[in-house]
Amino acid sequence: MEKSIEELIYEETDKRLKEMASPDYVFPEKADKKDVIGIAAAIGVSILLIVLCMTGVII
Repeated sequence: MEKSIEELIYEETDKRLKEMASPDYVFPEKADKKDVIGIAAAIGVSILLIVLCMTGVII
């Protein structure tokens, strides 16, 4: 019998939460100023490309 997507999600979530609760788990570093600048730049470029497509400059 095949598991439902809901059961698969619950199993995977439980597995990952147990992994994160282990004492030897290393959490990733928090986002710093460089990350924020990179995210903002990516959003800006995306908006620019959307505007250029909407105005017909890029087809």
